[in-house]
Amino acid sequence: MSTRTRSIRTTFLAVALLGAAACSAEIGAGADYDYTPDAGFVPEPVDTEVCDEAVAITFEQRQVTPDIMLVLDKSGSMGQALVDGSNTSKWDVMRTATASIVSNNGDKVNFGLMMFPWTSNCNNGQVRVAPALNNVGGILAEMNSIGPGGRTPTHQSLEQARAYFNSNPVNADGRIVILATDGLPVCSTIGESVTAIQSLQQLDIKTYVLGFGFGNADVSGLQQMASAGGTGQIYSADSPNELNLALDSILGDVTVPSCEFELQETPANADDINVTINGVELVRNDPNGWSYDEPTNTISLDGASCESVQSGGTSGIEVDLGCEGTIVD
Repeated sequence: MSTRTRSIRTTFLAVALLGAAACSAEIGAGADYDYTPDAGFVPEPVDTEVCDEAVAITFEQRQVTPDIMLVLDKSGSMGQALVDGSNTSKWDVMRTATASIVSNNGDKVNFGLMMFPWTSNCNNGQVRVAPALNNVGGILAEMNSIGPGGRTPTHQSLEQARAYFNSNPVNADGRIVILATDGLPVCSTIGESVTAIQSLQQLDIKTYVLGFGFGNADVSGLQQMASAGGTGQIYSADSPNELNLALDSILGDVTVPSCEFELQETPANADDINVTINGVELVRNDPNGWSYDEPTNTISLDGASCESVQSGGTSGIEVDLGCEGTIVD
């Protein structure tokens, strides 16, 4: 691997001074000699590459729009009050939180909805709303159309979610399942649910497990499911506020900024592109630098450069055209 750069400077040759030095050498030491350059003398530039006209290129960050399937438990226990003495059921709280998360993120996430059981007892869940942008109305209409009832066919519903994803085009921006439940599987075992989640993971589909209204109940079974889902932890909520925070946390993990930027003008020579973050030049084709895809006129930040953008935004990114940057061959 080699690195090549091009110097960005202009140097002038002071012919007068060189001439003075030459004349001084001919006269010899100790001689008096006055040298005055001709009137109007202008030093001639050395024949080196000039790069002082770099111009900024505008760019547009590509939006990441993953598919998220909300797999919501609507078993009979979801009809119970979240807090003793309250007239608000867990299903009511879940519906309100779902409306909020879909409304706030519906322009950048394709939300879909599955509810289980459908329609009672141990019938597996069904996809009631296909993943799409800005579909809070459809999701709320479905949640309002049916109330809690039946048991908890968790693994059967997860298998149904896998079948749905498997029969539809893969979204390159990601496919996610959020399983929200107030109880452990009843119509199957924890082991079967773990296997179903592992099958989703084999399709590169993460499963986020959200335990809602468990209180002090044993959640070790949910932890097994979360570990299989690729997230490593369960999300727990025992109040409306905690439910909103848990869903916000999941969405924050899923909806990371894109590291791809479409240039708004096409460079004549890709070697003349420079990319900097907060004034630091990035190296093209370096694992932690950037790369350029000519067919799409897109630059992609890689490795540590991408991570810095995902954690801090794009305010410090600059793309200039006109000077060759550092390139790894």
